[in-house]
Amino acid sequence: MNALTVYRPDSGQPLRNFLNPLHMARDLWAHRDLTMQLARREVLGRYRSARLGILWSGITPFFSLIVYTFVFSGIFKARFTDNPAEGYAHFALYLFCGMLVYNVFAEVAARAPSIITENPNYVKKVVFPLEVMVPAVLMGALFRMAVGFVAWLGFWTVLERVLPKPTLLLLPLVVLPLCLLTAGVAWLAAAVGVFVRDLAHAAGVVVQLLAFLTPVYYSIERIQQPLLRAAMQLNPLSQTLEQTRRVAIVGGAPDWGWWLASLTLSGAACLLGYASFMKSKRAFGDVL
Repeated sequence: MNALTVYRPDSGQPLRNFLNPLHMARDLWAHRDLTMQLARREVLGRYRSARLGILWSGITPFFSLIVYTFVFSGIFKARFTDNPAEGYAHFALYLFCGMLVYNVFAEVAARAPSIITENPNYVKKVVFPLEVMVPAVLMGALFRMAVGFVAWLGFWTVLERVLPKPTLLLLPLVVLPLCLLTAGVAWLAAAVGVFVRDLAHAAGVVVQLLAFLTPVYYSIERIQQPLLRAAMQLNPLSQTLEQTRRVAIVGGAPDWGWWLASLTLSGAACLLGYASFMKSKRAFGDVL
């Protein structure tokens, strides 16, 4: 076999095989150790030369929080609730919570189109399960979200002077649809990004604009127009952000109906993205 030839038997399978969730689960589980190694490198490599290390995972969103709180709450007088006593600190709690969750999607989606093109050696010189690169990047983003939530909990404790809401333990379930949707979008973007290099530049712009079409800086309940509110509620990202604030701040259980609907749609998006990637990866070597 030529040194640059890559044998990928998976790519020749029928599309219906890749649309089988059991096939995807077996594939990812078989490469779980490699995925963990890549995720670990993803986390440590980003802050390897920084003196503060992974603390930047909390510092970066913290300073962004200060700026956004000043602009939206201080200048535009935005509020997340109808409580007239809501101050800057409470606004910051809602805002920080939404930013941490949205940043998972934004970070992975923005990087996805260049995941393969930035690592051509994995495509050309070795037999490598390229599909694990997306969950590895996603796990790195989730780790940074977890670090940010530790800082958020400290902020909550100082402000409220009580222990966090016990419903916060439901957070992993709440963000599960987000993880599936993010993985699906990332797999599709990674595959398309190999053939359409402009996608890498467009993705950053899209995620910035999408932040204003998702309730990161405001609550859906504050939208007055019924049609616009209904359209926003159909956004899976919107539901994840709203349900995260519900379990973390309000102390209520998630809306299980919306959660199940989001999980179903996100799961379908995940399978479609995975299948598209697996069917496309045979041609990656020819393009790169």
